[in-house]
Amino acid sequence: MTKYHFLFTYSISPTGDTDSAAKAADKVRKAIANIDNPDWTKLTTVETTFSGRVTLTAQTDCEKREEARDIIDRELRAVINLYNARCDIRANISLMVDGLGPRMDIII
Repeated sequence: MTKYHFLFTYSISPTGDTDSAAKAADKVRKAIANIDNPDWTKLTTVETTFSGRVTLTAQTDCEKREEARDIIDRELRAVINLYNARCDIRANISLMVDGLGPRMDIII
């Protein structure tokens, strides 16, 4: 098990032009900003960005990238599901993990 530094940024957009979709996007955006994870730090100067450390157990760099992507995806998907907003929003996430190659993009 090794801890890796990461940086990710996200964008939450409504999937339609309805007021309910816009409200769902706002709720999800605010809830993600308030994720409480001791290894994650919400940047105060960049609205939708977190930095921190992630513990990875996989063996190869490719597997570690996939594991890191899955961890971030699960955390953000949990917030989206909490607000039952899956059909109302689209989440675009860009993740970089120190030493594990180029940026990874995640779409929820």
